Amino acid sequence: MAGQFRVTEDQLAKLSGDIDTANGQIQGEIRRLNGVIEQIAGGWEGQAAKSYHQLQERWNQDAKKMSDILQDIKEAVDSTRSNYTASEEQQNSEISKIMSDFG
Repeated sequence: MAGQFRVTEDQLAKLSGDIDTANGQIQGEIRRLNGVIEQIAGGWEGQAAKSYHQLQERWNQDAKKMSDILQDIKEAVDSTRSNYTASEEQQNSEISKIMSDFG
């Protein structure tokens, strides 16, 4: 059938781990950058500083949204993996039952 793809349980597990790793690396880099920014802009005052800090806060909120989206994707992959495993087990059980019925 057109539009279908195949995936294994191991591939789903790897994808979940890769998403988790990438999200952790992104969050670590954001923390590092925020630390550098605080050192540089710590003593900055005035309207330009206020505008910059508002922009930085908005950027941090967007970065948090991105992290949340990656976490949602990871959870969806984990759910798919769980459903895949349950389906495989059910199908294996049904095939075993059919085979035992035919003895």
